[in-house]
Amino acid sequence: MDTVLALAQIVALLSLAAVCVYLIVVLVRLKSVLVQAGSDLKEISARLLPVLDNTEFITAHVKTITESVEDQVHSVRDSITSIKRVADDVLDLERKVQEKIEGPILDSVAYASAVVSGVRAFVARLRS
Repeated sequence: MDTVLALAQIVALLSLAAVCVYLIVVLVRLKSVLVQAGSDLKEISARLLPVLDNTEFITAHVKTITESVEDQVHSVRDSITSIKRVADDVLDLERKVQEKIEGPILDSVAYASAVVSGVRAFVARLRS
């Protein structure tokens, strides 16, 4: 029985040693994978910093351009409003001028027409 127990202990110790060797191999591979991942992360961060700086620069320029466009839109809106006011003023002036001048002009045309008709009638009377 002692030999069976000793044999079981030897098998158990050999199995434990094999598991330990396997774990050491796995841990060495894990270490190399982690080292590679760390170097990849360093490379990514090194390449990402200029991209982030450019993104910040571009964002600042986009903000400036947007503000400039907003100012231009306000300026154009104000110009259109001014042009509309001027057009309304011109229409009002035209209406006022038409109201003040149209009556006398039509009266003058009617008077001139009457004079011409009278002269024609007079000339026609003289000829007959």
